[in-house]
Amino acid sequence: MSGAANRAARAGAILAVAVPATWSVVTSATASAALADAQSAVAVPADEPVFIERRDCGVDFVHRRFMTEGKKYLCETAGAGVALFDYDGDGLLDLYCVQSCPLPGWTGAAAAPPDQLFRNLGGFRFEAVTATVAREVTAADGTRTTLVRPRGLGDQRYGMGVTCPDIDNDGDPDLYVTNVGRDVLYRNEGDGTFTDVTESAGLVDESWSAAAGWADLDGDGDLDLYLANYAQIDFAKYKPCTTKNIVNYCHPDTLKSAPDRLFRNDGGFKFTEITKEAGIVEPDEGGKGLAVIPFDQDDDGRLDLYIANDADPNYLWMNRGGMKFEEEAGVWCVDVSGRGASQSCMGSDLADIDGDLDFDLFSANFGKEASILYVRGKDGYYDDRTYPSGLGGPSYLFTGFGARFFDYDRDADQDLMVVNGHIVDNAELFDPTQTFKQVPHLYANRGDGRFDQIGPRLSPFFSTQNVGRGLATGDLDNDGDLDVVVLENDAPLAVLENVGKFPGRWIGFALVGTKSPRDAIGAIVTIECAGKSQAIPLVGSSSYLSWGDLRLYFGLGTVAPDATVNASIRWPSGTRQSLPALPSNRYHRIEEPR
Repeated sequence: MSGAANRAARAGAILAVAVPATWSVVTSATASAALADAQSAVAVPADEPVFIERRDCGVDFVHRRFMTEGKKYLCETAGAGVALFDYDGDGLLDLYCVQSCPLPGWTGAAAAPPDQLFRNLGGFRFEAVTATVAREVTAADGTRTTLVRPRGLGDQRYGMGVTCPDIDNDGDPDLYVTNVGRDVLYRNEGDGTFTDVTESAGLVDESWSAAAGWADLDGDGDLDLYLANYAQIDFAKYKPCTTKNIVNYCHPDTLKSAPDRLFRNDGGFKFTEITKEAGIVEPDEGGKGLAVIPFDQDDDGRLDLYIANDADPNYLWMNRGGMKFEEEAGVWCVDVSGRGASQSCMGSDLADIDGDLDFDLFSANFGKEASILYVRGKDGYYDDRTYPSGLGGPSYLFTGFGARFFDYDRDADQDLMVVNGHIVDNAELFDPTQTFKQVPHLYANRGDGRFDQIGPRLSPFFSTQNVGRGLATGDLDNDGDLDVVVLENDAPLAVLENVGKFPGRWIGFALVGTKSPRDAIGAIVTIECAGKSQAIPLVGSSSYLSWGDLRLYFGLGTVAPDATVNASIRWPSGTRQSLPALPSNRYHRIEEPR
């Protein structure tokens, strides 16, 4: 049955509600105390916050969009992303914040600030890393000398997104930053320094790049790159847009899409572009990609690619093997909404939201579109369940960017956070229902794939308007719950500590590939505890232009303290691994059987 026929067959139901085994388990020794049993407690009272915005944690990053008066280049309102990754291998998640810079015509005097890296010191304290790394060495004669080397970071281009894949499988996460203009690839040298290897790696791209998706697409054990480019922008010929004779930010349709690119990882930090050979030929004039989600859509052992496009139909590149792809978003009904309309899809994520052990797709959308939830049916096709799920009404007037599924309260289902903010900074002049700054949303999953917007009950942060863009989740203090980092456009970074005293227990997995890429992107962990099964895929480049904690985290609900977890892993290589009777309230480091 074709995609159009499938969609038509579902239209009645949708429109009726569319009104507005060798194995090892090793606990990380570097944070053993923090990874011990978390203390259970009574449920948090309604008047006690679950998330506290930590302005005292040492992170003083402020994003600047450098608005160009009289021009208002569209890219100024699109950035930026944030990353959580352990760059120094101490078992703690560090922060990388993407910055912007002045563009042609900007009249200010400030110099371009660089992207910024913050080291996690533990105890929810961070410090900005210095531009240099000092190390004391002792010669054979006992003479001590201090060697000072450049850190190697500090990109000062107009930044968009950041990803942190271990490209060479050496155990150190590397950095790839997408920009308006030349992107940059940093190799992590393992000693606190980085080297710009963009040109030697063959990843030079001068487009306006947005999302970067990493996955082993050819099954050779390393991570290939799908680069979702956004649009072609010529600052010398940029034509400002006006509404009611007022200059404002243009609609994306005013810019021609920039073509996406596919790069094969050849090892040794060398890549080869194979876009056309692989069949990545975009329909019509292409799409403006803002998210890349790699997952095995058809369960054939090969990773496919969902691309969320802004104001254009989405893509679903089906992996046919041998680095050959076919675009089938329309066949599987994830190209447009249930009404057949293209959307402004931005931040996206993948999760089992209804407990049926298959994976559903979410993409945040522009105001008056409602963010969309594609729920996979038993036949493999997807239904637009935006309104039946409870997400349609609350999201309808909001423009969503960063989006992340995670179990914030340990109750054994996937909740959803979305950060919002319009792209037009004077939107209220043209539409009284719209504002530039908007409140973020947190949706609690009832357990069956229906959601309630409860953010204001959890923290004042969810009642405060801002211009949300990047969003990443991870356990910043290794205390057994998930914290949140939000990069807001033209504002300070928001770091939210999860302090909820939830009675549920939890378990986490840090996967280490051997035959698969070390990051194990594309792996699926399925667990069973006290009669309930859950499954989580390892994605990496989810949300909006951001990178989160690669550890997979499961809330278990209120099970007995001695309850154990039976887990199974399907690794990207195809290897399957069983892990019986694991203790809860711990992270388990799992190596793929060789």
